[in-house]
Amino acid sequence: MINLDVIERLWNYRFLGREFLTWLWFKSEDNPEGTITLPGQEPLSLEVGEKMRLEVGEGEYFQSLAVQGSHSDHQEARLGLRQGKTPEELHLKISRDKLEWPLTLKATTLEVKGLKTNASPALAEADDEAHFFDQMAQIEEVTEILDRLFAEFLRLRLGPEWQAQELPRLKAWLAAEV
Repeated sequence: MINLDVIERLWNYRFLGREFLTWLWFKSEDNPEGTITLPGQEPLSLEVGEKMRLEVGEGEYFQSLAVQGSHSDHQEARLGLRQGKTPEELHLKISRDKLEWPLTLKATTLEVKGLKTNASPALAEADDEAHFFDQMAQIEEVTEILDRLFAEFLRLRLGPEWQAQELPRLKAWLAAEV
């Protein structure tokens, strides 16, 4: 049976997921090569992919903007952000060391879709079980990275740094010409 309280909470707090995706997009362009270092972690790189979906409004006032194309500038999507649309779905590539994980992240539920793991050359000749456990370890690593990114976002968003530092930088990024 579906728990309506959970669905209602997801709906009421969906703005947090959308702000999180906006922050990830900002962080991917804020530093050279999209590098971000989380407390106690090795640096990782974020890159926004070529597809995203932005939304604004509800009911008859609902608008959606699907953007697909060169990830080098995302001009149309940035214009959508300036007009009040927020990301509902974002294609993202997370890189750490020599591993890259492309995925799609949905804002409302923070659902990960289409995660592509890396084929380990060391396990190319190994049995299926070793390959399976390697893939599961990578899924766990990506999940941990996303959890830590969300925790860092919430730490900033709910703390004094948001108004004093992060939000002004995000606004400047948004206002900048692409």
